[in-house]
Amino acid sequence: MNHILRPPDKIKNYQAYMVFMLTIIWSAVTALVVVFGLFYFPQLKSRWAILLGVALLIAIVNLSLNYYGHTRKASWSLTIMLWLYITVPCYSAGGIFAPGILSQMAVILTAGFLLGRRGGLAIGLLTIAADFALALLEVNGQLPAPTVVHDPISRWISAMIPIITILVMQYYAINHLRSSLRSMQRETLKRRTAVAQREQAFNELVEREKELEDYKYALDISSIVAISNVDGVFLYVNDNFCKVSKYSAEELIGKTHDILFSGYHPPEYFDELGAALMEGKPYRGEFCNKAKDGSNYWVDSTIVPFVNDEGEVYQYISINSDITAKKEAVQQLRISKERYKSIIEVSNMGAWEYDLDTQRVWYSSQYFAMLGFDRPDGTWEDTQGMSWVDRLHPDDRENAVRIFNEFLNGTSTDLYENFFRMRHKSGDWVWIWSRARKLQDHRGNLTNISLGTHTDISARVKAEQKTKESEQLIRKITSQVPGNTYMFEIEETGKLNFLFVNRGTEEYNFTADLADISRNPDRILEVWHEDDRSLFVENMKKAYKTERPISFQYRIVVDGVIRWRWLQAVPEKDQEGKVVWYGATRDVTALVDYIASAEQILYDISHVLRRPICSMLGITTLISEGNLSPDEALELARQMHPVAKELDKFMKELNQVYEQKKHVDQLNINFAALVDKRNSLFERDD
Repeated sequence: MNHILRPPDKIKNYQAYMVFMLTIIWSAVTALVVVFGLFYFPQLKSRWAILLGVALLIAIVNLSLNYYGHTRKASWSLTIMLWLYITVPCYSAGGIFAPGILSQMAVILTAGFLLGRRGGLAIGLLTIAADFALALLEVNGQLPAPTVVHDPISRWISAMIPIITILVMQYYAINHLRSSLRSMQRETLKRRTAVAQREQAFNELVEREKELEDYKYALDISSIVAISNVDGVFLYVNDNFCKVSKYSAEELIGKTHDILFSGYHPPEYFDELGAALMEGKPYRGEFCNKAKDGSNYWVDSTIVPFVNDEGEVYQYISINSDITAKKEAVQQLRISKERYKSIIEVSNMGAWEYDLDTQRVWYSSQYFAMLGFDRPDGTWEDTQGMSWVDRLHPDDRENAVRIFNEFLNGTSTDLYENFFRMRHKSGDWVWIWSRARKLQDHRGNLTNISLGTHTDISARVKAEQKTKESEQLIRKITSQVPGNTYMFEIEETGKLNFLFVNRGTEEYNFTADLADISRNPDRILEVWHEDDRSLFVENMKKAYKTERPISFQYRIVVDGVIRWRWLQAVPEKDQEGKVVWYGATRDVTALVDYIASAEQILYDISHVLRRPICSMLGITTLISEGNLSPDEALELARQMHPVAKELDKFMKELNQVYEQKKHVDQLNINFAALVDKRNSLFERDD
């Protein structure tokens, strides 16, 4: 309430000041009237309480409106409320003169003073009409009986309302007129002086007009310029401002700077700007604005306030330069640095930078950490015996230094790469993978600054050593088995990628070098029979699709001799989900020959023996079924004898061939036990 009861500045806002003063005066006078009324008519204390409450309500409402800047609304609200406050009791008190027309005249004067001639005229006409209506009601006896009977003193008190109002308005009107005349006289004197000064300044301005035009032209060409008032409303923008913001001048002028607000900066970012402008001081800063198409752009702004003769800021000029490209470059550089730093931090890698001119080396904290030292980024002084050369393994030092010096003194842009051991703080040796490249200037010329990394690969070296040891052991074992052993991957085309190959002890095999086969898997097909090479590709493609075990036989040709081999492999997925095949091939020529001999014997038994057996069956049928004489039977026996001899001869030849095939069999399998069981295949009647 202290703020609401504080009068506004009379000079800056005269209308608000008059609303405040008239509200206070009306409230004070009304309170005075109520006090006297309560003294003269104590029996109507409830009526006086209501009037006083209404008066206070009118005061609070209009003082609040006026305080919050709604001066025009407060002017109308005060006038209408006072008019109703005076007019309505005319009816309820029983007569237009209780309290009467005198108080309404004060309201009309107040309306004219606050609302102007039109507002005062409107309230006056409204009062005339209302009073005429009340007079008709009183003539016709339709007004209620008077509740207040005034004596001369009480009427004098009621008349104080319009009288005091008139006095107050007379004072303010005359005082305002007198102040205005004095101000006019001072202003006239100032203007005369200003006219003389203006004429002198005009002559100077005419001389400098061309110079200023040149300055303005240069400023418009080189900078992004905007002029705005104290509320931030654009008054002028140049072409460069329109280009960078993508708005036309018509779209910007009359709008505030909020149209360019990107939301990038927090509200407190503008506190320093606001403080500087309120003090009338220039301000320089960088701002991220939003263009019409929604894209953001950055400007480096210098904002200069314009101050009038009274020291008040009335507008600002902002001179800007587009720094979007610079900001984007800085952002990309920051991202690159952060990315590089993150990579260095999450990897087992340390960074270093060497300047050949100054002989100074910078190392990252990760570089020190991999050698057991807890140090921040910085240099490693040679005088402390902490240089990388001092920590090299004696067996690696000469070669490592030579390769590095060749890199430093060379003119190649190739990547430097080397492997060596360095001494850890604990005394252990750490395997280092060192890589570097010389930096180039903006023309692409090599500089004397090299940027590189050190990676701790001790675990990998140990793993590789264990792998080599395991591989050597596997090779030693698999080299004693007859067949070939493989570990390979299959591509979609059927091509193999060998991960491990060993030839074994077999005599008949491919002749290519094992390392060559690993590099060029197609070399194993050089000894394959031409008719079986397509079989290889088909089976590999099928295995790639189905991921099922591989098993098929094929032929090879070695020194003109055809040999049979059997390839078998089973799939297995590694930790990455990739299918790796483990398999072997072996020579099965002896087995193929043996099976072929058995097939031939079976074929011969079923075809060659059939003819003599059929002959013997026919002769024996005649002997058993025919009624033959002894001579006829003897003749048939003579005919059957050659057939039996032929059969006996074939059986002997068959046994000889079988024995020969059996003796050359390399399988070294004793089939006797199996052959003895053959009798169980035939049914015999004992």
